[in-house]
Amino acid sequence: MRNRPSPFAIALAWLVGAGVSVQAHDIPNQRVDRSIQVVLAPGRLEIEYEVGLTELTLTQDLRALTTPQPGADRSEWLKLYGEVVGPLDARGFLVSVDGSPIEVHPAGYRLSVEEHPRYTFRFTATIPSAGRLVLRDTNYLSSEGTSRLAVRARDGLELEGYHGPAHVEQVAIRPVWELSDLEERATKELEVRYQAPVSTALSTPKPEPEPEPILAPKPQASTLSALLDRGSRLSWFVLAMIAMGLGASHAIQPGHGKTLVTAAAIRPGARFYHPALLGLSTTVAHVGSVLLIAAALWSTGTSRVESIHLGLARSAGFLIGATGFWRLGRHLGGHGEHEAETVEMTGRGALGLIGLGLAGGIVPCWDAVGLLVMSAALGRLQAGVGLVLAFSAGMAAVLVVVGMLAWKLRARVVGRDVDRRWQRRLGIATGGLLAGLGVLLFVQ
Repeated sequence: MRNRPSPFAIALAWLVGAGVSVQAHDIPNQRVDRSIQVVLAPGRLEIEYEVGLTELTLTQDLRALTTPQPGADRSEWLKLYGEVVGPLDARGFLVSVDGSPIEVHPAGYRLSVEEHPRYTFRFTATIPSAGRLVLRDTNYLSSEGTSRLAVRARDGLELEGYHGPAHVEQVAIRPVWELSDLEERATKELEVRYQAPVSTALSTPKPEPEPEPILAPKPQASTLSALLDRGSRLSWFVLAMIAMGLGASHAIQPGHGKTLVTAAAIRPGARFYHPALLGLSTTVAHVGSVLLIAAALWSTGTSRVESIHLGLARSAGFLIGATGFWRLGRHLGGHGEHEAETVEMTGRGALGLIGLGLAGGIVPCWDAVGLLVMSAALGRLQAGVGLVLAFSAGMAAVLVVVGMLAWKLRARVVGRDVDRRWQRRLGIATGGLLAGLGVLLFVQ
């Protein structure tokens, strides 16, 4: 007697692949998040300018300002960005006191690398003991990232016209679309009157402190591009294993095709190799899109990729959604997909799965794209491609394992030969799952 499926088991098979592929990928789109900490002291202006950006944006910007560095390490490339961009950002601050321009000078930077590089540039300027200070940040005007600004005084200096927080960490991070024009301007512009104490104004100005040392980033193995650092002194076999592990952990996150392979595993007429076939085709499409987009970005020099991302996501959403709605309509109408009887003879079922996998994998991993662009700038493209392939192999392994587990669960609970009643139920469930996934991808 065939075991009847429990609702819990079907729900578990469904949830194995829950998530939307595109939501797991960070879209660079030349996004630069910045915060401005202004410190006013008698006779002195200090600015701490924190800038966070993706390595793809960093590489494309640096390529526009200087020549590539064949043979350099990633850490040297990140350090070069601070050395080149710091003085440019200093000139991007327009400062005046009582209408007279004030020159801003770079005074070193700090660099931390977590998910993405984050620079804290330090700028200084000499200012009169009193006056009306106007400051405007004109850097990264085309960026759609967040911006914050705060001002504080020290050594007895008095401020008028500023009522916000003294520390930039106290300023809430809000997306640009939530801000009014006046609020957005307040994150990049400042106008304030200041007055130094009389005793301080008559005294001899304090000498400027020594610039902060330039810090190079420490190699980290927590991100794919960090494996380019030669300082790790690891063999290529070990690096490939680490890249595979990163790819596997990346695929475990929400999305990345697990929904597709689960839907393929629990649908009526599914064979044991169908989830593996779908997972592999999804990975092949994923790798192909990374290689093609990286080549296009390298040749054009752009890092504004939102239109590319949205175009690919909507194309994938249309194809996946159309497949899901077709299956949903067939099963709601009581006709079935007619694949179980013909899949062995015609191979149409396998071809359909390959097409579905190609559609689901065309949305790229932008961290992998950034790795290839950076490795090309460093003259280490072969290493970058090898790491991306190992990374993708780890992703493929997770997709295949998830699909096979879902198929085994379905076969154990429902049985390999599904009766007509459960064919209809599973067909509606998988069709609805694919249709919902397609709609979410298309309308994002």
